[in-house]
Amino acid sequence: MNAIHVNNSDNVGTALTTLNKGDKALGVVIKENISKGHKFATEEILKGQPIIKYGAHIGLANRNIKPGEWVHIHNIDGERGRGDIDSETKEISQNGIRDHVILNNKKNYVLSGFRRPDGSFGLRNHVLIIPSVHCANKVVERIANEIKYGSVEMRPDSKVVFFNHQHGCSELSYDASQTQDVLVGSGTNPNVYSVLVVGLGCEVVQAKSIAEQIKKYTPYKKVEYFNIQESGGVTESVKKGVTIVKNMLDEALLVERSEGCLADIVLGTECGGSDSFSGLSANPSLGAASDIVVGHGGKVVLAETTELIGAEHILAERAINSDVKKQILDTIKGFEQTVIDSHADIRGANPSPGNIEGGLSSIEEKSLGCIYKAGNTSVNSVIDYAKPITATGLTFMNTPGNDIEQLSGMAAGGCNIVVFTTGRGTPTGSPIVPTIKVSSNTDTYVNMNDSIDLDAGVVVSGDKTIQEMGEEIIDFIVEVGNGRETKAELNEQNDFSIWRLATTV
Repeated sequence: MNAIHVNNSDNVGTALTTLNKGDKALGVVIKENISKGHKFATEEILKGQPIIKYGAHIGLANRNIKPGEWVHIHNIDGERGRGDIDSETKEISQNGIRDHVILNNKKNYVLSGFRRPDGSFGLRNHVLIIPSVHCANKVVERIANEIKYGSVEMRPDSKVVFFNHQHGCSELSYDASQTQDVLVGSGTNPNVYSVLVVGLGCEVVQAKSIAEQIKKYTPYKKVEYFNIQESGGVTESVKKGVTIVKNMLDEALLVERSEGCLADIVLGTECGGSDSFSGLSANPSLGAASDIVVGHGGKVVLAETTELIGAEHILAERAINSDVKKQILDTIKGFEQTVIDSHADIRGANPSPGNIEGGLSSIEEKSLGCIYKAGNTSVNSVIDYAKPITATGLTFMNTPGNDIEQLSGMAAGGCNIVVFTTGRGTPTGSPIVPTIKVSSNTDTYVNMNDSIDLDAGVVVSGDKTIQEMGEEIIDFIVEVGNGRETKAELNEQNDFSIWRLATTV
């Protein structure tokens, strides 16, 4: 098979291999060379008519397109996120009902991890050092490095971790509140055993407040803080921090593992550096894994609101009730209105240049492929960025599409594991949440093998089914729980960023 229709109603096909002029694919003669992963018309599409993929609009033809012609940004105009031509979101009538099979199995999955007194389950047992403000970044980094490069014992599942960020001061109240939410949520994450918060002393987001909030929500954790200005400067602060963290680490290493199951999993789903195969292989495979987690009583998070624009009608039909349906639609359309208010065309920012090179032509096409990673179960809850994930089953968290801002928000919400699909490849990871990378194609898996854990390109080649690949993802999650390090962990990808809402003041 050299090409595929994703849905029977599609008027474009996707090339599974490079197609040359004169080749036949899906019953049409190819009229120009088509790169692997790119689209071609399978019937005549007149100017102004919708281009259909995944059974939904991915844009309008801006000229007549003949069967066999290449279909991409040169002859597609996206209909959504078009602040350059629109003043408000468009209402496009489409059927959101899909015939979905919810994948599940009866296999007994046994996890090993760290049971917390509140019942939450950590797959890691790290000591986390948090800077309350960017002015404390270097002190935090030096404390961590003194431990890392010293003679202190650490284990891969129980070690000292930290992150840097560019926030904490000169922020308006709602931005400062969001910064604090993310920092506090990072400290309360079940993968974290204990926390040291380091502040400068004069910032808006205070170290004391962060530490008190972490202690409030997780009273069983050892949490300490200090300010550089009150500790005698940088050198003395580093000495003080090293002493505190060494003691915390000694305690963490004494904690014994406990048995868990998939009901203990809080799975964050993410896609970044997507290509046209993401919606055909890696995302549906992650969706199968998501269904299995939900079927076993666990929690799954779908985020990236930007990358749901154009697919919200499908997600809304999966809402557990009318209130959740309204929240889904209001959240996604509200995000799109923010884009439109900027008076810019979303294309170029999202989909990005790499997405476009990989065959994605509009935000709608990207979103329709993105949504697969959430599986097919009902959407039970909608929550704001970095808020606690409490509902069993599938939760939609409002986040930007930016990989690291999204990952940090899900970690702050309580995810103990993330599966991150990628078409183009990315090394991104979290300092506190193991991040499993799944490539949508085998070329990327081979090219970036030091960063990618699993290859879903085997779905495109036909060597594995989506369900088989989904079960492979679940098996890998269990291995990570039992101590296996992900490529992102091995590469020490302690990426962290907070969604900024307004200007610096």
